[in-house]
Amino acid sequence: MAISFEAKNDATPAAVEDVIDAARKAYTGDAVEAMHRIAGMFQALGANRAFLRDALLAELNRIAGEQRLASFAPQSFIIHRAPPFSLRLNLWLPPVGSARKVEQEARIYSYGRAHDHNFSLLTVGVAGPGYRTRIYEYDCRAIKGYCGEPVDMTFLEDTMLPPGKAMIYRPHQDLHVQLPPEQPSMSLNLLVEEKDIVDTPQYFFDLDTSSVVLMNDNEVGRRASFLEAVGHFADENCASLLFDVARQNPNPTIRAAAVHAIVTAFPDRQPELESLARADGHPLVLRETRTAASEAGSQ
Repeated sequence: MAISFEAKNDATPAAVEDVIDAARKAYTGDAVEAMHRIAGMFQALGANRAFLRDALLAELNRIAGEQRLASFAPQSFIIHRAPPFSLRLNLWLPPVGSARKVEQEARIYSYGRAHDHNFSLLTVGVAGPGYRTRIYEYDCRAIKGYCGEPVDMTFLEDTMLPPGKAMIYRPHQDLHVQLPPEQPSMSLNLLVEEKDIVDTPQYFFDLDTSSVVLMNDNEVGRRASFLEAVGHFADENCASLLFDVARQNPNPTIRAAAVHAIVTAFPDRQPELESLARADGHPLVLRETRTAASEAGSQ
């Protein structure tokens, strides 16, 4: 289950350089193990009020100096990079205001969206009462990842992230849903770049039906939606690029979306797609190809 470390009332603030140095020494390929070893020190970094203040000031300065609007995530931003490690600060607001504002902020803060992580995550509460989270466990290896696929998940706990408490979320094992805090809150994350894990998709879930759902408003979902839409307008000039995406993109959801686009635009290329899918081997790509073949056969 997700690993928790209760708050320490007497935590002496740690410097970011010392935490990163400890992380480098602890990390030998297993990020969860390394996070377990430095969790106490990371809690001490969360108690470093000057470091957190300076991080907020730096982000304010960046926004104040903007000459034109760029991509911006108001809820979460990187405050320190020391590859393969990075630190991310997260802001959490309670639902206040009009129904439209509450709905919009629920999307921004991902409240109510059950998901796993395709990276190891160590987090500590640093301000406010903290968000509430409901945590489940599942086996990523047992699913293919298509929309509506049943998932065997086990409820673990319903907990919060108050100041000083730290938690480790294991990649592709712990899935959770975050619920709004009662008061504005803040948390600090330690992330580790793990290419073999990151290349595996992140999944979202419907807890009522215990099944996989597709999300179109994250980076993968937006690209998949774009590709599926392009299929309705593509001509031969687009074909080679769509096949490139279907063959080469590291994300299977995006490869499957490219297959969908090819089927829509070029139904006569089905034999070529079947060869591509066999070479790919991922269940999502195979399923998309079989679905296309079945639909073509019924017409």
